Amino acid sequence: MPKTLQDIEIRPAVKSDIAAMTAALDRAFSEDDPFGEYMFPDPAKRARAQPRLTRAMIRHQYLPLGGAHVATVDGVVAGGMLWKPPGYRFGPLRYLASIPEFTWAMGAGGPRVLAVDSAIGKIATGLPHCFGVTLGVDPHRQQSGVGSALLQFAITEIEKAAVPALCLCKDGNVGYYELFGGQRLGRIRLGRSGPQINVMMWLPSSLKSDRV
Repeated sequence: MPKTLQDIEIRPAVKSDIAAMTAALDRAFSEDDPFGEYMFPDPAKRARAQPRLTRAMIRHQYLPLGGAHVATVDGVVAGGMLWKPPGYRFGPLRYLASIPEFTWAMGAGGPRVLAVDSAIGKIATGLPHCFGVTLGVDPHRQQSGVGSALLQFAITEIEKAAVPALCLCKDGNVGYYELFGGQRLGRIRLGRSGPQINVMMWLPSSLKSDRV
């Protein structure tokens, strides 16, 4: 187990990481995940569909645009992060190519998956920003600094981009994100009757007020 953050490497994901990254994120969100539980209410179906959806997202959406990063320990994927950089666009050709895999992955959960995507799309419309979609650590590597390393990397990227970063999180993660400078802006509901989720924001130092 790593002793310091220097033992953990954060790097852009590559195609050969997709299987290991999908597995790590699937284990990270196997319990107490309001997003997965909303999209796929039946546990048995969720166990099959959620990894398929994660794999499709990594492969078609985030890997091509540099929005997928992995945390490795001794060269083994221990966690990962998916995020939308400023100006993120899902091009029409890539969209068309991905339809069969996404349709297969979502199955009957398609309307709820699209409701989550719609909720994300309505946040900070017109404001240049990064958006953190997923950050997860394999359970056997949790509380070992891997999550902190991923968050610190994300904060560094926010500083480089000089734009705010936003994400959605469950109640249990609010305090953790606040320790890393996140501010809770409020709550939104997933779909018409889904759970309420917290909206968090980080500001780069260039946008922070110097006033006390």
